Amino acid sequence: MKKLISILFFVALSVNLAAQHDFSFGNVRNNREKSSAPIAGVKVGLTSYHMDFAYKEYNKLPNDMVLKPAFGLFIEYPVKLINGLSIGADFLMINRGFRKSFDLRGEVKETDEISAQYFDIRIPVTYYLFNSRKLTPYIFVAPDFALCYAGTFSKSFPDYPDYNTSVDVSKSDALSSYDICLALGAGLRYNLRLRSFTMTFKLDGAYNLGFLNTNGATESNYVDKITYNVEETGRFNRGLEFMLSVGMPLKINRTYDACRSWR
Repeated sequence: MKKLISILFFVALSVNLAAQHDFSFGNVRNNREKSSAPIAGVKVGLTSYHMDFAYKEYNKLPNDMVLKPAFGLFIEYPVKLINGLSIGADFLMINRGFRKSFDLRGEVKETDEISAQYFDIRIPVTYYLFNSRKLTPYIFVAPDFALCYAGTFSKSFPDYPDYNTSVDVSKSDALSSYDICLALGAGLRYNLRLRSFTMTFKLDGAYNLGFLNTNGATESNYVDKITYNVEETGRFNRGLEFMLSVGMPLKINRTYDACRSWR
């Protein structure tokens, strides 16, 4: 956890130093200037994740709806050579995993769950369909590198609590420490011009597709073998994401200290 906090601090510090030396957060005067200005800000949202299992019988069991928070930082920069196109970077805290509740052999109620926390670095490529004074729709694709830093495996029996089992991810080799994913989505952007500055709001939804088998290199405990069929199956991250981004356009200015010129 300390390493993760250090990473987020470094990212925030880098954005802050860039603002001090090269950028100012200021009022952007018109739609053309808004569409061509870099944006930096924060993201918050909800995710609903599950896993696809290669073991078909287990995969057919219904997934419980599980909503988890997500948050992070982002920066977006327009590609001047192509109107409406931008590229950016997202640094996010994301939850992944699954939960299945079912009757074991039709007799015993059982709940299997993986709850894993990831630090994601994404490179979203966004295309704005047209420029509007109010709402601008957009589509995006984002290659995504996900680093798992914490989480738990659990297997529980409501009627037989003495048999409940939980294993920390850091003590088990049954969950891969990283994943490579692709997020595909669409949303709406709104530029709000206030009296002394401009803010940008983005609301979008995306489907996140994991490409790597999240089974770890070895099977290290009973929970992994019985619940997740590590030797027999693969499992892949899947999920829906709903994000709200709040940012401010950056006006490039190298002639004065931006931190003294906040408006």
